[in-house]
Amino acid sequence: MNYDVIVIGGGAAGLSAALSASMLGAKTLALEAAPRVGRKILASGNGRCNLANMGLAEYYGAGDANQFAFTVLKQHPVEDVLSFFHGLGLITVEEEGHRVYPACGQAAAVLDVLRSGLDRQGAQVLCSAPVSRIEPAKWGFQVHTPQGVQKARAVVAACGGMAGGRLGHDGGAYRLLTDLGHTLIPVRPALSPLTAEKSAVKGLSGLRLPAVLTLCRKKQGLYAKNPQERDEPVALPCQGEALFTDYGVSGICAMQLARWAWAEVDRAGVWPTLYLDFSPLLGLLPRCLGKQEAWRPEERYRAAEALLRQRAHILPPEDLLTGMVPRLLADRLRGQSIPELARSLTAFPVPLTGVRPLENAQVTAGGISTAEFSGFTLESQLVPGLFAAGEMLDVAGDCGGFNLLFAFSSGLTAGESAANAALGL
Repeated sequence: MNYDVIVIGGGAAGLSAALSASMLGAKTLALEAAPRVGRKILASGNGRCNLANMGLAEYYGAGDANQFAFTVLKQHPVEDVLSFFHGLGLITVEEEGHRVYPACGQAAAVLDVLRSGLDRQGAQVLCSAPVSRIEPAKWGFQVHTPQGVQKARAVVAACGGMAGGRLGHDGGAYRLLTDLGHTLIPVRPALSPLTAEKSAVKGLSGLRLPAVLTLCRKKQGLYAKNPQERDEPVALPCQGEALFTDYGVSGICAMQLARWAWAEVDRAGVWPTLYLDFSPLLGLLPRCLGKQEAWRPEERYRAAEALLRQRAHILPPEDLLTGMVPRLLADRLRGQSIPELARSLTAFPVPLTGVRPLENAQVTAGGISTAEFSGFTLESQLVPGLFAAGEMLDVAGDCGGFNLLFAFSSGLTAGESAANAALGL
């Protein structure tokens, strides 16, 4: 036997799996197709690596993917993940939104402690070693690479997803598991900017504004006389910063809505409409509505109209928006009546045309079906001794450290389970 455990993939899930397996005494090899490991780690969080989130998580995917993700996180919750990194020497800090970063503010610190830990445990890392095939054998597996066939008692597939262009893979890694009978859920971009009709964003490119973004099912408009015919939300409103671009709308909130936009296309065959409420810009600061509450844009519309009428008593019509909204937006809305302005400021319509492709996405939606793996061990239910972790699986979380948290948690679980299986523990 060459190795006890072979881990395919040198990203967050792969490196944590390799390290956890080697810490249990398993002779471990990590294989990475790229010339270097951890490229996505270095790019995450704008180079700061938002490695976890202490808040409530929610994950998405086919079937019971959310429940699967929570089962995995129960094996190694966020406290375990942070304890793992603290044991490697990393100092972390919790910031706004319960986001956890390395205290030094450098993503390289996360990668450095992982690599140092692998060195101390004697685990081997082989880069520029793309895997073409996993071949089961009576005693374990043969893993085919350009450098030759590597043998192991257990294998962890942690190849990541297709998001991020050169930072992801081209889809071929999924075939490693589909060739063994596993199911691939269709892959799409998650956490990706939204594209819109050019006329909707004309003249606004480069503008960053605080807003409440709501994705709505197209009907007869937001203020149709018949309430049953009004556009209705298909996802909870998301409050944050909206960035207008020449192709549409970006920013964390817009990217979070990408999966819901796809869901509406699957349901109705048409792209929904994005409404932007600029009430935070006006000082009205509406709260985001809970799951059980109705969406009532009329309330914010009336508040905005009252504010505009107050301003009309002291300002001429041409200066009604001056000092209240940026000049680009004011120019776009110039000439509208007060009722029209109130509607534009609280429900600015942006008809969508799509979602930016995978190379522009932060995370991949879809992947290998979670229904075919144990959430407790991450072992395949089809191929004993085969494990999977991270973004390769059909699990995608919200922005803010949740996806890296799942990658690290699932990597630790898969690595430990693979070591136990290989060593007979």
